[in-house]
Amino acid sequence: TAAHKGISKEEFFSKGQPCFRASPLVKQYGWGVHFNHEEKMAIYPMESEEYQRFKQDSSLKHIQSMRQKR
Repeated sequence: TAAHKGISKEEFFSKGQPCFRASPLVKQYGWGVHFNHEEKMAIYPMESEEYQRFKQDSSLKHIQSMRQKR
């Protein structure tokens, strides 16, 4: 964690964190993760209107889930 490593909150969030990108929730079950400008997270099922809206929004940064094996 940032506190354990002595890193500021801004420095910690300045680069992507893979925690949910490696989660089975995203990789196997198809949920989408969205972070807003306040760094709050929400998850959406693929079938939802919100997920489809975020998927089509080109102003958002889209990041793939992490692959299972190398």
